[in-house]
Amino acid sequence: MSDHTPTPWQVSPGGGAVTGPRGGLVARCNSDAVPPATQRRNAAFIVRAANSHSALVAALKAVEWANYNADYRCQVCPICGAFQQNGHLRDCQLDKALRAAEPD
Repeated sequence: MSDHTPTPWQVSPGGGAVTGPRGGLVARCNSDAVPPATQRRNAAFIVRAANSHSALVAALKAVEWANYNADYRCQVCPICGAFQQNGHLRDCQLDKALRAAEPD
């Protein structure tokens, strides 16, 4: 898979598109089936999500094994309670979020 357009992205002046750092088109959000105000909100949402992605993934990784269990002397996931050496429990929301954000 190739790299995506570098961030930061921004909403185009007209609001119906997302552009990259050099002004190149990243995505169009305009459609005859979608009202202009919704197109602008969609573009703004895409920009916020793309621009915050790396920071959010880093924050999740920073807390992934943040808890320490002194009895077992190991790191523990603060969400599912699993020990690091065993990996996350199947339904751990933190693990699901990280896998969805970084599928490769």
